[in-house]
Amino acid sequence: MRLEESVNKHWNESRAKRSAAANDLAGGGGDGHPPGMETEVALLKQRADQADQRMGRVEDKLDRIAETLTHLATKEDVKRAENAAWNALGVGAGIAFAVIAIFVSVLAYLQDQRIASSSAPPPPPGITLNLPAWPTPPAAPAPPAPTAPAR
Repeated sequence: MRLEESVNKHWNESRAKRSAAANDLAGGGGDGHPPGMETEVALLKQRADQADQRMGRVEDKLDRIAETLTHLATKEDVKRAENAAWNALGVGAGIAFAVIAIFVSVLAYLQDQRIASSSAPPPPPGITLNLPAWPTPPAAPAPPAPTAPAR
C-alpha cells in the first residue's frame, strides 16, 4: 500500500473516530480526550521519524553534491582553457602557413634551376615564307593627246 493511500485511509478512520468522540464528549463522558488519540500521536511520531530519515538522506546527497562542486572548473578555468585553445589554433595555423610558404619557395627555386641548367637546343627559327613577287598590273593606256581645234 502506498503512503498516500495509507494516509487517506487513516484520515478517514480518524475523522470518523473524531466525530464519534465529539458526540461522546458532548455528552460529558470520558477523560477529556477523544478516543484513539494515542494512535494518532503514535502515527505522528512514526511520520516524524520517517521525515527525519528522509532529511538525513537529503543532507547526505547535498554534502556529496557540494564536494563534487569543489572539484569542478570555475568560469576563470573555462576562460583560460578557451584562450589556450585559441592560442594553440593560431600558432598551428601560423606554422602551417610557414611550411607551405617554404615548400612553394623551394619548388620555385628548383624550377628556376632546372630551366637555367637545361641544355635544350635553341628553339627553331621562325617560319619564313618565300612568296613570288606580286604581279605588276599592266601599264595604263596613255591619255588621249589633245587635238587641235579645227579652225
